[in-house]
This record gives sequence, structure tokens and C-alpha cells, in this order.
Amino acid sequence: MNFITYAQLNNDICNNLHKLPIDIDLIVGIPRSGLLVAAIIALYRNIPFTDIDSLLNEKMYNLGLTRKSEDWIHSIDEAKHILIVDDSISTCEAMKKAKEQINKSSLNCQKTFCVAYALPTNFRTVDICFKICNHPRMFEWNYMHHWGLKHACMDIDGVLCADPGFFQNDDSKKYENFLLNAAPKLIPTQPVGYLVTSRLEKYRGLTELWLNKNCIEYNNLIMLHVPDAATRLRTICHGEFKGEVYKKTDSFIFIESSYEQAVEICKIAKKPVFCTENNLLIKPDEISAHLLNLLNDWRITSKRMFRKIIGKRK
Repeated sequence: MNFITYAQLNNDICNNLHKLPIDIDLIVGIPRSGLLVAAIIALYRNIPFTDIDSLLNEKMYNLGLTRKSEDWIHSIDEAKHILIVDDSISTCEAMKKAKEQINKSSLNCQKTFCVAYALPTNFRTVDICFKICNHPRMFEWNYMHHWGLKHACMDIDGVLCADPGFFQNDDSKKYENFLLNAAPKLIPTQPVGYLVTSRLEKYRGLTELWLNKNCIEYNNLIMLHVPDAATRLRTICHGEFKGEVYKKTDSFIFIESSYEQAVEICKIAKKPVFCTENNLLIKPDEISAHLLNLLNDWRITSKRMFRKIIGKRK
């Protein structure tokens, strides 16, 4: 699985700016993801950008107090060379439609078509490709809407909803109220293969009610089999539990909110984990560096000790 983060996208754009013609005076993004790439390029090059529909209606974005260069254009008809960009091409349908729309327009300027990521089979359909990225692939900016989620494991607390507060995270009525009314964060629009959570098995019913209320589809809901919250705190088995589940499935990515747990999951399963806490992709061949980070982070060590102390008191 090729999982591209926002940070990786930014690096790939920055490292390929030299491929872009120097005389481009307007960047045009293909909605929606192409606008992300267009904005980044426009910021680096300090030139205006807009979207396809605005371009065809001869409108440009109001860019506020941005310091403009001397040759900054102020209207569409001033553009001599436009760059039309998208984040990626697969079927090429979006790029094909954009080309047709622009070619049918009255625009009288040079046009260059560009994507950040293409396949080995279609990169020649555009003028500029920053990087070849094979399937299967996911992007951080749209992974919650990707068909590949059926081959993914996903945490619930911290990913799909907010984490419970300190005084909610026990076996009280407050915790039950949290399970029923947790504020949603990221809602997938595709079925998830495995929801893997450290919530206790006895809360399956309440968890299923929340998932149904928020229209979250999934194939499997795997929960922790320990008697109570005190045992869970004392054993601190969250990462180990999730790692063993991930290891046994055919999933090629795990979406986890906790960096500490993400590292442990990756270490056990020897498969990549995307951590939403710091937006990092944890890879098996980089696990040593992450373990060292955890060892040197006093906040994580103190949190672990605090959990053990609280667990013993309950």
C-alpha cells in the first residue's frame, strides 16, 4: 500500500518545482484535490491560482494582502501561460474532462497539464508528472472516502470520534453517555474492513448504536475482552491487542490515533500504520527510530506510569 501524507505531498511538490515552466502566471486546480496541489504550487511560486469553473467564468480568487510580484496578473485574460493541476490520475476521467472544458473555451494562452502522482501506464497523458505512484494507493486528504478501507483496520476513539475525557474513561454512567454521544471527527463514506477498539466487549451494544447513528459501515467490530476499565488500565494492552488483530487480518493499513500504540501495532504486525495524532506513516523498516522517539519522550513514559498507578488503585 502506497500511503501518501500531506507532508509527503508537500515534499514531492517542492522537489519537483524545477519541472514547471518559469513563465507560468496562473495555476488552475481541478476540484477538489487538485485545489490542494494548486494552492501549494501557487504559494511556492507566488502567483495567483483559481479553479476550473472560475477560470471558465473569467474569475480569479481574491488573495487578500499577499505580497504580489511585479508581473502578477489581475484578470484571466492577462494570463499567457496557465498550469492546470490535479493531485493524481488513475482513470484520467477528471483530467480528460478538464482538457475538454478548457479547449472549448475562448482562452487564448498556453496551457500545461500537470499531476502530482500518476501510474506507469498513464503519466504520458499529461505534460508534467511529479512522481509515479502505483496502486494500491491512498492519500491522507481522502483516505476516508477510499474503496480500500474494506482492506483496513481502524481505531474508533481518537479517529472516528473524540477521545473520552479523563473523568469519562471508566465504567460509570458518564462513560456510557460518552459512548452514545461522542462527537464525531472523521466519518468514512466507504465500509471499513475492521474496526478494532480497546473499548470493552460489554459496550458492544452502545458502540454499535453510535456507529449506526453516524452512518458508519463496517464488516467487523473487534473489541477488548477484559472484565473492566481498571484491568485495561493496569495491563496497558491496547497496542498489543490491536497489533495481534492486525497481524491476523489481510488488511494493508491500520489507522490509529495514538502514536505510542501505532508504533507498537506496527512492531507486532510488521505492517504500516497511519497515526492521526501526528499524521505520520509508521513503516516496519523505520520502527527502530520510532521506538527511540518513544524512549526519549518523557511525556509518554510518565503517562504509562500514571495509568499503572491509577489501575492499581481501582
